Amino acid sequence: MAFYSDPEPAIAADLLSWPPLRVYTANAGTQWIPIADLVYLEGETSYTWLQWADGRRLLVPYTLKSFEAKLPSTWFVRLHRRYLVNRRFIERVDNDLDGVSVQLTTGMKCPISRRKWPLVYQQIGCPKRRLNY
Repeated sequence: MAFYSDPEPAIAADLLSWPPLRVYTANAGTQWIPIADLVYLEGETSYTWLQWADGRRLLVPYTLKSFEAKLPSTWFVRLHRRYLVNRRFIERVDNDLDGVSVQLTTGMKCPISRRKWPLVYQQIGCPKRRLNY
């Protein structure tokens, strides 16, 4: 089963007005990066990978939980203990032999935790009656 989300939703004013992330790297120094272009965040123990739409990927020394508290919950959905995804980039939700996962517009496939299914489907706008579980 595949659930296709709406075509890319219009970027709401609240997402554009959200303050940019301050990221420090050794080679470039402090950078201010807008969160509207942030596709997903992937947690690795005490570090987090940040992935942007233009292909940039950056490892920062903060937990995924700390980012979850800073980002707007109306746009960023926690799918799994390792993934936090921007709703704007969700293309479809698949239920196959590998389990339930989200296909992003960038081609990345992120798993959805069994315990988070109801909350994720509610947040991305899929009515529960359309699920085949």
